[in-house]
Formats: sequence, structure tokens, C-alpha cells
Amino acid sequence: MFDLQEAYILTKTGSKGAKTYQVMIVTPFGDFALLSHVSYQQNQEVAFQINDFINSGQTSLLVQQNQRNYLFFLNLFTLIIMAIAAYFATSPVTTCTFYKSIDQVFIERKSLRGNKIIEHPLKYILRFDIQEKQYKYSKLYRAVIVLKSFKEIPINPQYTDENSIKYAVSRIYSFLKY
Repeated sequence: MFDLQEAYILTKTGSKGAKTYQVMIVTPFGDFALLSHVSYQQNQEVAFQINDFINSGQTSLLVQQNQRNYLFFLNLFTLIIMAIAAYFATSPVTTCTFYKSIDQVFIERKSLRGNKIIEHPLKYILRFDIQEKQYKYSKLYRAVIVLKSFKEIPINPQYTDENSIKYAVSRIYSFLKY
């Protein structure tokens, strides 16, 4: 930078009263900001160094600031949020198997959160329904096993297009010969 005139600390107060400090360097070409998220004491040291340089006969000055602590915690926070989102956003893989020989249906759901197996005798199945869900400007569907107790068990918890679900339900009916 050429023709430094002064350095001062700009204090900004947030909406909740939190204060941040930033060293501003004044030149004829405008004010230039150094790093924010550095403590007041660190900014004060830098401002003193720059002002001492301006008033001295020195030809060069090297000022270093870093945000390692701030960036470390910011990155750590981001990583934790992403891990939590990945944990909850992963959908389970579902396998639904009908066994006529042992008169059972098994619905196995595998996910990062663990495995779950739902089993019922085929004779307890009353029918298969298709549930629909309004999603923004379209409808999504999923197949549901309705037991004689009127308990509904989704074959797959996720919703998808209507044709895929109708095809899956027709294949199940065809296999079981309902």
C-alpha cells in the first residue's frame, strides 16, 4: 500500500450487542480493512505498529494476522452440522420379501442408524393400499400393507411416482395371487 495516513480500530456492534473489531488503514485511495474476528488487543497492537511505521523513517513493515482459532471453530462447527445432516438425511434401504413357503412377509430396513426387520404372517394381510402425499406442485405415492388389525405398514417409507408404486403393488398381487 502506498501513502498510508493512519490506522484505527473500527468497532461494530451487532443486533444482540456483540462487538467485533477491525483495523482500518486510511490511504488517499480509500480505507482498507484488515481481518475481522481478531481480538481487540490484537487489533490494537497492529494499529500501533502501523501508526508507528507511518511516523518513522522505515521503508517497510510486515504485519501478520491470522484467524486460525476462528476458522478452526467455524470449520469444526460446519463439520458437526454436516455430520448431523448426513445422519438424518440418509434414507434406509428397504427390502420387502414375501415367502409363501413359510407364510411370512419380511420388511428389512438398513440405514446408518441400524437395521430393523418387520415380519408378519401372510394370512394377516388384508390388502395393499397406495398412500399419496402432496409435495409442492405434484403428488407422491408409496405402497402400504394393511393388516387385518387395520395397522398400516409402509413397504418403503419414501414416497415416489405413482406408476412405480402401481407396478410394485400389481407385482405383489400377482405373486400372492390375491
